[in-house]
Amino acid sequence: MTPDANPGGDRSLAFVLALLVTWTAITVFGARLIYSGEVSLDEIVKNGIAWQLVAAVVLLVAVIVMRKWRDLGLQGPLPGTLKLLWFPVLVLLILGVVALALGLPPASVMLMVLFNTALVGFSEEVMFRGIFYSALRDRLKIWPAIIWTSLVFGAVHVLNGILTGDYGAASVQALAAVTSGLVFMAIRLRTGSLWVAIVYHALWDWVLFVAAAGQAEPAPEQAVEATASTGGAAMFVPFVLVLPNALYALWLLRHVGRKLPPGDPKAS
Repeated sequence: MTPDANPGGDRSLAFVLALLVTWTAITVFGARLIYSGEVSLDEIVKNGIAWQLVAAVVLLVAVIVMRKWRDLGLQGPLPGTLKLLWFPVLVLLILGVVALALGLPPASVMLMVLFNTALVGFSEEVMFRGIFYSALRDRLKIWPAIIWTSLVFGAVHVLNGILTGDYGAASVQALAAVTSGLVFMAIRLRTGSLWVAIVYHALWDWVLFVAAAGQAEPAPEQAVEATASTGGAAMFVPFVLVLPNALYALWLLRHVGRKLPPGDPKAS
């Protein structure tokens, strides 16, 4: 922890929880105000700048600057640690090939999705693996802090149902978020850099949304038939996709209870 970090009163749990509630309200309920009626997450990221995400990023940056937090992991990766990303990068490349095979949307759509997923990556990583995790580490041992961070990260994704109107799919997204949260946590802790987790998070979302945007929209009757034939199994695709990465993340984190990883705020 750097000498100028102020994790005590400046990072009280009450303040961080209030920040989390405010961030959630801006991110989720802000989107609900912008988009009239139910809207899919795909539409949010591809049909223009997601201003609620911009507002969430501005909020987090302002708080970090005012509170003078310097131990959130916002520095470059430690030398030699990027090689640990070989498996997550391999998974991402495979998904990229699948997206390419499904057909890519126009370049303008891909760029818009990239911009918005960059906002998502920064906003969610700073809020959860940065601020929230660091606040928990002021009070808890490392594994409880990791678990609680991942669970709360997943729980927030249930609120996607407010936007989409589909709480079943949102619940599956929440489960996928819990497992992907372990991936992003392992990246932050093992590389010593939250920026690496931000970039990987943004690229992961980008590939998934590009794949979704590149597929032709089925007619309503075709969508009903497809849902009936799969029995809703397609909802579980996000969880299945992230599962290999989550297992690798657990392997990366296997020793953190005995030796603190370089990205932990309490690491010397």
